[in-house]
Amino acid sequence: MQENNQTENQAQEQNKSEENNQQEQKIDPRELKISELENKVTDLNDKLLRTLAELDNVRRRSREELEKSAKFAISNFASDLVVVAENFFLASGNAPKEEIEKSPAIKNYADAIVMTEKELLKVLEKNQVKRINPINEKFDHNFHEAIAQIESDAEEGIVVQVIQAGYSIANRLIRPALVGVAKAKN
Repeated sequence: MQENNQTENQAQEQNKSEENNQQEQKIDPRELKISELENKVTDLNDKLLRTLAELDNVRRRSREELEKSAKFAISNFASDLVVVAENFFLASGNAPKEEIEKSPAIKNYADAIVMTEKELLKVLEKNQVKRINPINEKFDHNFHEAIAQIESDAEEGIVVQVIQAGYSIANRLIRPALVGVAKAKN
């Protein structure tokens, strides 16, 4: 009898196992489709968020590049113009003072040159082109180029002579100032 009970128990367990397998196999196809669609939605949401983030990055980089281009678009023109401006300033600075004072006509002409010089500097500054004339300032290798050391009573490293003024656009160097720097007397 015991053997019959064991056989019956085994048969019952086998039936239960078969029923479970059949129930697993009878999973509703709609539930499978829902699960599959939920996975697709999750994947697509992730892709969408990544695409939106990349689009924002592209917009930001484009905006920054456009701002940079607008700011430095005139740098080639400005670098050519500063050569002309420096020649103009040099000519203006070397005008014969005695002759200017003798003749009212020449004085008017010299005054016009000075006004033009001031106006030129205003236009350059309006377009963020800054003249670097570092006399009596501390030497800065970012904006100055030392071409001489001059014995002086000034503190060592101070610019005591400007051979050629430098220029920058919005803190971006176009041309370094050529300077003479103080060194201690022997």
